[in-house]
Amino acid sequence: MIIFMKKWTALLSVATLSLGLAACNETATPVEEKEVTETSKLTLQEVYDKSMKASEELKSVKGSIDMKQTMNIEEMTFDIKSVMDMEYIIEPMQMHQKGTTTMMGVGDGGESQETEMETYIMEDAMYVYEGTTAQWMKFPQEMVDQMMSTTKQTDPATQLEPLQEYLEKVEFEQDDENYILTLEGSGEEFTSLVQDQVDEALQSLTTEENVNLDFTIHSVDYLVHIDKESFQTNKLDMVIDMDMSMDGEMINLNMDAKTNFSQFNEIDEIVVPKEVIESATAI
Repeated sequence: MIIFMKKWTALLSVATLSLGLAACNETATPVEEKEVTETSKLTLQEVYDKSMKASEELKSVKGSIDMKQTMNIEEMTFDIKSVMDMEYIIEPMQMHQKGTTTMMGVGDGGESQETEMETYIMEDAMYVYEGTTAQWMKFPQEMVDQMMSTTKQTDPATQLEPLQEYLEKVEFEQDDENYILTLEGSGEEFTSLVQDQVDEALQSLTTEENVNLDFTIHSVDYLVHIDKESFQTNKLDMVIDMDMSMDGEMINLNMDAKTNFSQFNEIDEIVVPKEVIESATAI
């Protein structure tokens, strides 16, 4: 179960890179918390279209993720904190992720356990380092294919399709630097909002074909910042309460993930160090 939770945490970190929001025909209301001197007359639809165009032209990006999770499994509760930095090149797909995952109160004396984690994903190889073993591992090609499927961005039109019914629920604001999109949802009707990303992550938890995976979204809140000049998404916060089951075992997950994006189109190459390749143990 500990391995399952660590793998799920890593997959959630990857999945946040491909999440997005939709649009409608409203102009942004200035935020109330501070004075806004540079107001824009663009509608939400116009901002969305420009953001999608910028996304289509995106070649690389850096993401910093701060994620807190509470998992309830039968009568056990696990609190997990993860801090990850990622560099991501879209084509050809390359990714480097490094950070720590802390499981609270799981030690014999109730102490927390922090684990260093680092991952390189290339089109033909995946290398993972976990601090508990202090060993690099090379995963088989089928795992590489699954992780690449989870990580690769989908067609923006495909992402937009399941969000159409939520357009009127998006709150659209602005400050001097950003357009701010907020969506708060609950109930089964919002399951489709994140269905593709979560389902891909769940399916990637195992290489077995006949594992029964399912999930239900109880509530999901989004906060998205889109830069006014570049129209790149530079901030994505997501709070989610969901149930997921794997072969009949039910897990309740409460997650609060905050992601900041930067260095758009500034990363030219990600190289796996020679010492990682030479020392890795094949799984």
